[in-house]
Amino acid sequence: MGTPLKSPPVYFTVVQARFNTLLKLGDYLPSIQEAMRKAGFPDFTSRKTVALQFAAQEGQATPPSVVNLDQFLFGNADKTHTFVLNPDALTLQSTRYGRFEDFSAQFLKGLGLVNDIVQLDFTDRVGLRYLDHVAPRSNDSLDLYVVPEVRGLGARLAGELVHSFSETFSRVGNVQLRSRILIQDGGLAFPPDLTADGMQIDTRFREYSGRHATLDTDGFIEERMAFSAPAVGDQLHAIHGVISEAFKAAVTDHAFKVWNEA
Repeated sequence: MGTPLKSPPVYFTVVQARFNTLLKLGDYLPSIQEAMRKAGFPDFTSRKTVALQFAAQEGQATPPSVVNLDQFLFGNADKTHTFVLNPDALTLQSTRYGRFEDFSAQFLKGLGLVNDIVQLDFTDRVGLRYLDHVAPRSNDSLDLYVVPEVRGLGARLAGELVHSFSETFSRVGNVQLRSRILIQDGGLAFPPDLTADGMQIDTRFREYSGRHATLDTDGFIEERMAFSAPAVGDQLHAIHGVISEAFKAAVTDHAFKVWNEA
């Protein structure tokens, strides 16, 4: 286990496992809700979302169809951790990450609770995603915190920088990694495909306004295998290792020094 930073920049973390579709998920919901409640996630809500479904047909283009999906949310009392259950996936979102070992263990426990009730058959995608808010302290420049490769051309172009965006997609073994870095002025923001769902964001992130970088690091493994919580755990460890290296490659020694100060 590594030593966690004293003031880490991570403000939102997501882990997800996709599995075989459960068309009768609603039948199991009362048992799942009670198990989640006893595990420390008593704050239950449900909602309907829409998704685009693509059906490929040989020799012709088929327009996507809109599908309505039910989502079930199980949050802790502090609103810092929320499980999101879909018919084909379980997600854990957190605004108080802590350590990877604890966070992944919490997710695997929730996944195990779902499996105990529905008897999952397989998983086909496991992912881990971090949002980091890199903001310079007073009298510091953001350039002291992120490496030149991700700063864009803002310093070389005339006029006022609106934003600078970089994206890198890479593969390390069976881990696929998408690293996005956005530099802009203003307050804390989320990517378009993520929402805090009413969760409690740390004050130091909510109250900051100014030039900052948002690091959005998304690692995943797409591989169908018979359901096994230990195997999912192994995949998460592999993904975490790749994400850790990507994070270290994007920020500077000065940033780590600042984040390690009390």
